[in-house]
Formats: sequence, C-alpha cells, structure tokens
Amino acid sequence: MKTLLRIYSASCVTVLGFFAFFMIPWGILPFSDGVNLMVVGGVLLGLVAFYFFYFYRREGMDLGWFLANRGGLWATAIAVLGLAALLCGTLLFIWPEMYVPAFEQGALPFGIATVSLFWMALICMFGYLSFGMTAKTTAYIRMSQFSVAFIYGLIAVFCLFLAAVFFSLYLEVINDIAIRISVPIQWNMIWIFTGLLFASGIVYGFWKPPLYFLKEESGKAASEE
Repeated sequence: MKTLLRIYSASCVTVLGFFAFFMIPWGILPFSDGVNLMVVGGVLLGLVAFYFFYFYRREGMDLGWFLANRGGLWATAIAVLGLAALLCGTLLFIWPEMYVPAFEQGALPFGIATVSLFWMALICMFGYLSFGMTAKTTAYIRMSQFSVAFIYGLIAVFCLFLAAVFFSLYLEVINDIAIRISVPIQWNMIWIFTGLLFASGIVYGFWKPPLYFLKEESGKAASEE
C-alpha cells in the first residue's frame, strides 16, 4: 500500500512539476534561454550526482534499497528532468530555428505519458484496494464470518466502482488526445477490467489460507499499537 501511495504522490508531483516547469521565469537569468536551460539542467544533474556519490560512500550501493528507502526514485526523477532541460537547452542553443518544431512534435507524447501516469496511479490504487478487499471477503466467507465479510464486501464494491470510474475516465482521455476508441469498445474494456479485477481477488482469497489474512490483520493492529 505504501508503494502505491508513493507511486500516486510521485505521479501528482510529476504532473504539477510539468506545468510548473513552464511557469518559471527563465528570463531573469542573465544568459540566453538555451544557456539558462543548460545551466539549470547541469545544476540538477550535479546535485543528483553528489547525492548518489554521498550515499555510495556512506552506505554502499544497493539499488533496490536506495530506490525504495533513500529517495532514489525522486533523485532519478530529478535527474531525468535535469537531463531533459540540458538537452532542450543544447538544442535551443545550437539550432534555435529547429527548437520550436521539435518541441511541438515531442510535447504531445510526453504530455500523453504524463497524463497516463497520473490516471494509472489512481487506477492502480483503487484496483489494489478492491483486489485486497475482495480477497479478504472471500477468505472470511470461507471462515463463515459473514458479518465481517459483509463489511469488507461493501468496501470492495466501493473501491471496485472507483477503479472502474477512473479506468473509464482514462479511456475518455486517451480517446480525446491519442487514439479513437468507440463507446462499445470502451464499455467492453471496462467490463473486462472490472471482471478480471474482481475474479482475481476471489481467486487470491481461495488460494491463500484464511489464516494468512488473520495474521495480516493482527500484524497491522500490532503495528498501530
């Protein structure tokens, strides 16, 4: 769950950062626009490189641990932003007459990827919640604890509904900015997505022993205390 929350927050920051990047008054720097972008990109890459070097000298380099627990994903995102600024600045400085056409051609795919990242984060978040709650509902039904299963079932249905809504909105966005998807095909995709998500939760609830979910609940309760 924490990983999904990180993905969601990173997606939101990416979208906000994309718009904020174009609101920065680059003209206040004493250089040309191309040099300004190269300076900013170089500074960002330098800061990330220093952070990587500092972490490596202090704790060694375990890439998985670094990405998950030491802000490695954020550092990587900043490095990508710095590299993009450096490349855009270089292009603007060397070929200023080619910059605008090249930017216009590359901005649409980047925008589609950014919007897709945001919507996919929402879909994954509520899809994960729906999957987990459906599995727990199935497990508690197997244990004949129908009152608890009813509560988890209501939560699962609500999360499944939100996941389906966000998935349908994502299809509408793709239909508007990328490729045409007819309404019947959209509804088929929504039903397939919802059905697979619901069915996979049921299968997981039958596959795992019921005690697995009880231990999970007791572990969460102990951590909260």
